[in-house]
This record gives sequence, structure tokens and C-alpha cells, in this order.
Amino acid sequence: MKTIVERHVANSWPSSDRMLALVDLSPDGIVVHDGQQVVFANAAALGLVGAARPDQVIGKPIETFLEPPYLKTAQQDIHGTSHWSKFAPPVRDKLRRLDATEMAVEVRALGFTDNGQPFVHLVLRDISERVAREEASSLMEHRLQQAQRMEDVGALAGGVAHEVNNMMTVVLGFCEFLLEDGHLNDGARPDVEEITKAAKRAAAITQQLLAFSRRVATRPEVVDLSAAVLAAKSTAQRILGSVRVLTWNTDVHANICIDPAHLEQVLVNLILNARDATTNGGVITVTTNVLALAFGETCAEGAVIPAGEYATLSVRDHGEGMSAEIQRRIFEPFFTTKALGKGTGLGLAAAIGLLRQSGCYISVRSAPGQGAEFLVYFPIEGTMSTNQIDRHAIAHHPAVIAPKNTVLFIDQEPSLRIIAIRTLEHAGYSVVTARDSRESIALIALHGPPSIVVTDAMVASVHGRELARQLSAEWPALPVVLMTAYLPADFYLAEVPQAATLTMQKPFTPSQLLNTVAAALAQATRQTLAAPTI
Repeated sequence: MKTIVERHVANSWPSSDRMLALVDLSPDGIVVHDGQQVVFANAAALGLVGAARPDQVIGKPIETFLEPPYLKTAQQDIHGTSHWSKFAPPVRDKLRRLDATEMAVEVRALGFTDNGQPFVHLVLRDISERVAREEASSLMEHRLQQAQRMEDVGALAGGVAHEVNNMMTVVLGFCEFLLEDGHLNDGARPDVEEITKAAKRAAAITQQLLAFSRRVATRPEVVDLSAAVLAAKSTAQRILGSVRVLTWNTDVHANICIDPAHLEQVLVNLILNARDATTNGGVITVTTNVLALAFGETCAEGAVIPAGEYATLSVRDHGEGMSAEIQRRIFEPFFTTKALGKGTGLGLAAAIGLLRQSGCYISVRSAPGQGAEFLVYFPIEGTMSTNQIDRHAIAHHPAVIAPKNTVLFIDQEPSLRIIAIRTLEHAGYSVVTARDSRESIALIALHGPPSIVVTDAMVASVHGRELARQLSAEWPALPVVLMTAYLPADFYLAEVPQAATLTMQKPFTPSQLLNTVAAALAQATRQTLAAPTI
């Protein structure tokens, strides 16, 4: 029995075989069905559905491969119209193949009749590559928009942080003065301590937001990853308590370059996230390793991790896991799946910001009911740095300084200048204050250089970094401390002169101010003694 196409060709063209050959050679799939089942499929159509023989397609209901809604325009022809219609506009659809996979296709439909019987002629075109390109383009556009939003959030965070951190420095400073005042009565002391705690919590939230926007001061060092991770073991165990099991696999050693404080913050934030995802008795595993990537891989942000050798830090939990949708959003600031009041949604955002700032990557692997693993990739350093900063100097240097050292303190905030005067003069320093760079330069021209300059990094008139350059050019041994409420996107510590090697993050307490000034003076002294004599 001849097919509908064969009979139609026989009536219109002397060579039906030639016509069928042309139809079979079409690069597009051609299918004819009678509204119920397929009555013809060319070679391209067989290839699209993955069929080896025509009988795997012909005689099958059209719903086996396509859903009928795309035929709305042609349905009038199927139900009673006796004349030809134009091809309906192309519609995208999913073609269900015989192996149960799906393929994106473009479908054009034409209804016609043959001997009074309605049929539908379909042209199927594989558009998988086109759809993939469109999806890639859409994904890139989405990432660019997201990056722009994050830049806007970072800029907003920077402006807010500058003011909030200044005010928190004032609050912490005067609270410390009150707590050290022997006249404070015992009844008021708990109130002042609560104010201090609240100020520190506010400062911590601001710092996490700044970390996400990559605007925190960083002092990278070359450290052994496993040793640095183990250094945070007691902190991690303390925040977990005794109701969860924390295991460590940290036998692999590799040198990485990162601010150790930032590495600890990333680890703690990942462990806190794992804690919240598990119940009592849950197991959290921290593992360090060395991994060689032969090809690039996609990280959590969609960026490509270049091929190469990496030291890795894994934090894995056996909790409830995450859906793909949640995984796409977990690094957004303020996004959280926790109940109201149970979390700020800044922990993972801060972690990814700190890692981006250090040139590191993070990925997440999870599925509902299967727990989650966060994997951090650190580029491996070949040798130890010869220009490391003594991070312990600030924390451990005694705040007992011989008198006659003069400190020039520059900040636009009057309350901060008052705190500096009270704190530093009480420790034996001579203190001179200025509101901006112009005023400070005038003071130096009048009285000569001070022993040390402490300036806000974003001070008015002349940028704090540029002021440090000017002072270093005139007095190379003069130490400069930069106070930062946040770091703008164009601020690079590497461009700061050698003498200005210390930064101090706002908010800070009077004690931290004393220790930082002492450390900067001690460092300048060591550099002077180590300088070669002519």
C-alpha cells in the first residue's frame, strides 16, 4: 500500500521515486500524521528521534514525540477545512526521542487534505545549538547584571560602612573610657558592657557586608594550608559545641598566599553553615588536599577555575542538602533559609567575597537529603614570601612607649580625634590632630615631621594613600598607619609606600589604636637598623 506522500507524488509528478528521494534528502525532519498517528517520516526525522527503521516511528501516536498544542493554527484544517493553508508560524518544542532524552526543535505545521482526509505536514529542525547559545548568552547577561548589582551593593555598603564604622569606633572608644574609669559605679558597668557588645555586633555585620563587596583590608602571607586550618580548630570546636561531631583530615601540606585572618573567617563561616544544616549528632568533616585540574571547572559564581594545581579546603556535612535553586542563591547577601531572627544571610556572602579578593574560588556540591560539600580552591605558592608582615606585632607589642614620640592623627570625625588625643596622650605620646590632608601638610611645614602619622585612608583634600606617598618621598623612614572604614574598589595596598605597611580597620578600640601605633614605630625602627650604611 502506498503512503500518502507516494500517492500524492504519483498524482502530481511523473517520478515519485525522485520526489521521495528529495524529501528524504531534506536536512530538516519531515513528518506527516493524520491527527492520530504518524504516516510518513523522512530520514532526517528518523535521525532526530533516534530511530534505526521507519517502523519505529510510522504508526506511532504523534504524542509519542510531540505534544499537539503547537498545532493550534493547523487544527482548523484538521477538523473539516477542505482547502490548503499556509505554514503556521514556527514554534519551539521539545522532541521526545526513543531513548527518553529530549531535544529542542523548531516546528512548522501545515494542514492539508487528501481524498477528503485531513493530514498535518510537520517540518522539524534541530535548534539545540541555537538554544544553547541563547542560554549561554542569557546566562552571561544575567551574570553581568548580577555583577553590576553586587557592585552597586558594594558601593552602597562602602558608604554606609564609612559612617557606621566611624560611629562604632566612637561608641567603643567612649565605652572603654567608662569601663576604665574608677568612678563608674557597679550598677552602670553592665549597661556599658552591653553597649560595647551591641557596637561590636553592628561592626561585625558591617564587616561581613564589606567582605562580600571585597572592600576590606587584606594582608596576605604565604602559609601552610593545613597548619592554618588547624590553628582555627579550637575556635571551630567552640562554636559547634559538643552536640555535633567535627572530624579533621589535614595531613596534606601545601603553601598558599592569603590573609590568615580571612582564611579563618572563611573556615568558621563554612562550619557555621554546616552546623545550621545538621541536627544534633551530625558529622562535619574538614579536609585539606591537593588537586590537579586538567581542564577548567565552573565555580559557584559561574566563573571558570583555570586548569592547574590547587590546594583545596573541603567542609562537608551530612545534613538536609540543598536544591539547585537554593544553591544558585546561597552566596547572595541577606539570602537565608533559616527562620526569622536565626541568621543574617551574610556568612557565605562574606566567605565568597574574601576568597574573590584573594584570587581563590569556591564550589558547592549538594542535593536534597544528601548533605552538602563546600570546596575552596587556593592557588599553590612555590616558595615562602620574603616580605611577610609580622601579624603578631599588633596583638603582642607592649603599649608602653617612651615619651616625646609625636603622633599626627588625621580624621574628619571630631569624636575620633578626641579619642585619639585621650588615648595616646595618656600613654605618653604628644598628639597633633588635623581634619584633612591640607591641614596636616600645613602643620608639618610649620612644626616639622612627626614620629608617626595615623590617617584615615579616605581623608579629604588628598587621598590618604597619596598623602602617604608624599610623606614617604620627603621622609622615607616616616611610618604611616592607614585607618580604613572600607577600601574603595580602586584602592591597592601594594601601591602604598614601604613605610606605610600597617592598616587599622575601623571600628577599633583605644587599646587597638595604641598597639597599632606601637607596632608601626617598632617596624620603622627595625627597618632603619636593617638599612645598609654608606
